[in-house]
Amino acid sequence: MPGPHPPGPQPPGAPRNPSLAISGLTKKFGASTVLDGVDLVVGRGRVHALIGQNGAGKSTLVKTLAGLYPDYSGDIQVDGRDVTMRNPRQARRDGVAVIHQEFSLVSTLTVAENLLLGREGAGWRYDGARLVEDAADLVRRVGITLGAELTAPTEGLSPAVHQRMEIVKALAENAKVLVMDEPTARLSEAERVALFDLVRDLAAREVGIVFISHYLDEVREICDEVTVMRNGTVVATQPARSSTVSELATLMLGEELAHDLQTDHRPVPDAEGEAVMTGHGLTVPGRLHGIDVTLHRGEVLGVAGLVGSGRTRLCRVLAGADRPTSGTLTFQGRELRLRSPRAAIRRGIALIPEDRKHQALSMEASLSQNLVLMAIQRGLGRWGLVSRRSVRRVSSRVLTDLEVRPHDVDAPAGTLSGGNQQKVVLGKALLAAPDVLIVDQPTAGVDVGTKAQIHRLIKERARAGAAVLVVSDDLEELYGLGDRFQVLHRGRTTWTGYAQDVTYDELVHSIASGEAPRAT
Repeated sequence: MPGPHPPGPQPPGAPRNPSLAISGLTKKFGASTVLDGVDLVVGRGRVHALIGQNGAGKSTLVKTLAGLYPDYSGDIQVDGRDVTMRNPRQARRDGVAVIHQEFSLVSTLTVAENLLLGREGAGWRYDGARLVEDAADLVRRVGITLGAELTAPTEGLSPAVHQRMEIVKALAENAKVLVMDEPTARLSEAERVALFDLVRDLAAREVGIVFISHYLDEVREICDEVTVMRNGTVVATQPARSSTVSELATLMLGEELAHDLQTDHRPVPDAEGEAVMTGHGLTVPGRLHGIDVTLHRGEVLGVAGLVGSGRTRLCRVLAGADRPTSGTLTFQGRELRLRSPRAAIRRGIALIPEDRKHQALSMEASLSQNLVLMAIQRGLGRWGLVSRRSVRRVSSRVLTDLEVRPHDVDAPAGTLSGGNQQKVVLGKALLAAPDVLIVDQPTAGVDVGTKAQIHRLIKERARAGAAVLVVSDDLEELYGLGDRFQVLHRGRTTWTGYAQDVTYDELVHSIASGEAPRAT
């Protein structure tokens, strides 16, 4: 249980009356120390970034503040009061609200029902009209526009609306400290701008905000201070806006990543590689309208567009997860009819979907069981049978090559950090040695070190002769990975061309406007 701990050293100019003050926070799992004497001070009305690689201790710190790990040592103060985070309810009562990267909303309930879940009031009879009235009062009191009707089903609403619902719930409990874990990971640019306006408004109300993000540019844009963690300790706390991206990356990793993260376009080839897979006139009503696409061997095609442009739908059609109502697919020169993702994998077409938690991994299954799923479809073992020893040997090699931590083939996938889960998803696809690799959001919610590693693996797969298609909300990432681009706007192709034919700014303008780049 928490015990007395002398206050740790605070950075120059640390606030005297902070919203949150952590001193000497330590958390162990068995003999492993995950947090080692962490000190953190978040000023009232300040936006304080917390950054670090996956595995640096950020998630453990967040879960401790949320009351999920009561067996910590060290001191925590909220709004000047000593608190003990025994459980999530206690943490919320003490003024700490955590908005996790995976929202805690019930998809089958309405917006109003989610907002008042656990606060419905007395009475044995469900009164839907009264519930909506109470939810409307709550929203008015908090002063945040949700962007959705209170009677609307939560399922199907955008991540931005889900996030605002979580913020309303947090402020309804008079939160003094709001912890936001990767809040922009799945937002469009317009939604990100709106979120930043909301964050500034919350800061003006004197809420202390802990902002966890792997996007270092946005840390410098929205945050006042930044604390860098590495290996369970704090290595620096400094002003955010005067910190450079290179400086922050070096603090996080202990080494420069400029070479691994820089754009690396190869020259335009004299002749395009073999067309491994093509789509002609692909149509899905309301999503895709006559899309033509060609994937060449040895090339990374970056599919660019705003959320809702049809990018993910195109990925799913090419991988057999969705069927077009019209149009044709060809694979290695022959017409292809895909009835399922399993059939696509057997042909050598692998999809890494955008939602690793619900679409790419079985969180309860072991890492070895997850890793070999695609490879078995591609013929690992005879007649679909493979020995446990072989599975463990192959899985151990993949975990070593991808530097997955912890390196335990028997560990459930759900016990890994988000970045390490993403490595497992990529390893699962690479183990199947696909001829076509389709990657939707390859590095959403991962640190810069893991990001550089994933970029290297994608490029290596293309150089090994695969045709690769990448979709990413991170346009700098897409511009750095793509040899050729295809821009989608409202389900139609507006431009295709080589990376050397367009500047980054011209590509951004094309995506936002739906017009071909001016360079062409």
